[in-house]
Amino acid sequence: MARPIKVRPRLKWTGLGLWNVFFIGEFLLAAEGYLHLDLAYNCILAAFVLIPIRNKPLSWLRTLICMCGAFAMVYSESWWPSIESIQANAHNLAVFETGYLIESVLGFVNWEMVGIGAVLVIVYLALKDYVRISTITLLWLFALVCAPVWKPLVDAHIANAQMAQCPPTTATTEQNTEENKVSKNGLLAQTEEPTNMNLDRWLRAFYDKERERKVQFPDKLGKDDTPFDILLVNICSLSNADLKAVDLAEHAVFNQFNIIFTNFNSATSYSGPAALRLLTSLCGQPSHSELYEGRNPECEILNRLDDLGYTQRTFMDHSGTYDSFIQSLRNIAGFKPELQQPMPYPKRYESFDEEPIGDAKAVFADWVKQVKENKDVRNATFFNLIALHDGNRRTGQKKLAPFKPRAHEMLDDIQGFIKEIEESGRKVMLVIVPEHGAAEEGDKVQVAKLRDIPSISITNVPVMVKFIGIKDQQQIKINEPVSYLALADLIGRTLETNFFSTEDGAIPLTELTANLPQTEAVSENGNAKVVSYQGKDYVKLEKGDWREYAK
Repeated sequence: MARPIKVRPRLKWTGLGLWNVFFIGEFLLAAEGYLHLDLAYNCILAAFVLIPIRNKPLSWLRTLICMCGAFAMVYSESWWPSIESIQANAHNLAVFETGYLIESVLGFVNWEMVGIGAVLVIVYLALKDYVRISTITLLWLFALVCAPVWKPLVDAHIANAQMAQCPPTTATTEQNTEENKVSKNGLLAQTEEPTNMNLDRWLRAFYDKERERKVQFPDKLGKDDTPFDILLVNICSLSNADLKAVDLAEHAVFNQFNIIFTNFNSATSYSGPAALRLLTSLCGQPSHSELYEGRNPECEILNRLDDLGYTQRTFMDHSGTYDSFIQSLRNIAGFKPELQQPMPYPKRYESFDEEPIGDAKAVFADWVKQVKENKDVRNATFFNLIALHDGNRRTGQKKLAPFKPRAHEMLDDIQGFIKEIEESGRKVMLVIVPEHGAAEEGDKVQVAKLRDIPSISITNVPVMVKFIGIKDQQQIKINEPVSYLALADLIGRTLETNFFSTEDGAIPLTELTANLPQTEAVSENGNAKVVSYQGKDYVKLEKGDWREYAK
């Protein structure tokens, strides 16, 4: 009797299964700007998932490989810090207090997205027996792959429809000539399409232009020049966006300043490079790598003031040892003042690395005390205050201190400092210049508190100037895009005009601030660049391509 022939069952296509939820989630996140889809890897992953496998152990192995590949793909598509960035900052992460480190990690979890993912799973389970979801998912993926073909046609059709409804008015076409590459206000023209190549070329032109820019300081002061002190108060973690987020943009202290820069770009989202840029502000804005190439004495504002007879001083509410902060200032910006060690002020906070942070009020009071003891000395003072840095805790408490009360205290302390100076009778040019923001509110690119990418919301900081010893003048606001060069130029003008020589100021504030050098909004850290171009922000990570910053 012949043996029956065993017919092996045909391999059956089972579709994407629960992977539909993953791919649909990817599409939705990309549409909202949270991810930048890598279509090639998505297609490879989908194809690998679709391969029918009869053997259960192999099927489980395939699932494990796909999960690892999916995680790696999503990480590369996201805006999360790169592996290189994490490795570069590993020595700093190692000193973080445990509670702060845990909270920072949990900050990456977007619970709203987790909830939406759970809803997608429930919807998939409810519809999978009635709708060919895999077919819809694959057609969607195919449409995205073919987007370079159909999207220009759709965009052209929409543009034509809009032109038919609103015919364009007659306008002159700006030619990309040598004459209009740099406008009268010193800004580069932005006439070309924001392609990857054009943005790279524009950024190179920006740095070429900035290398040629310098502030003219007086070579010497006249015998009849009225002495005054210059105070540069560098505050960590305070941006205009932060003030708005915690409802402190209308604090009374802002009304006391003579000049407010409403569109000042700090050019970085980290403390070290921010302080270096301030202390070397007599020259145009260098790239991040150029900033660390070594000293350039003609750019060093404190040392140039030293040449004019100013005594350099420094006051900080911390030790300056974290991330070799003080040593970096000495090596790269020629920083001379000695810092008292250990930090001599009453402790108000404990930092994220468990270092004591002094009371800012006591720091300010110490300056008033010291200058009273040296009445005939002109002082050029650099303050650096880190009380607003994320992760700080009040003394003796384990819970992280909220940002708003700390920011309120800082603004109150500045207000009290102004009063102390006024009572001392000294003439002072007080400059408040934050290093960067705290990122109190996150966006689609970065979660709250993360500053790996120097977004404009983080680097747009409230810079203010008050001339103490001059009769109150009407406050003026400078809305043009500026950076450190404008601040250094303003200090130079104050010296040149002998501004403190009369009780009303030697010249009107409008004249003192007229035509200050403007600077395009370009910000950079070691691993990321951000530029504002044609009204939009673009970001470039490591050696990747430029992408529009999703707010």
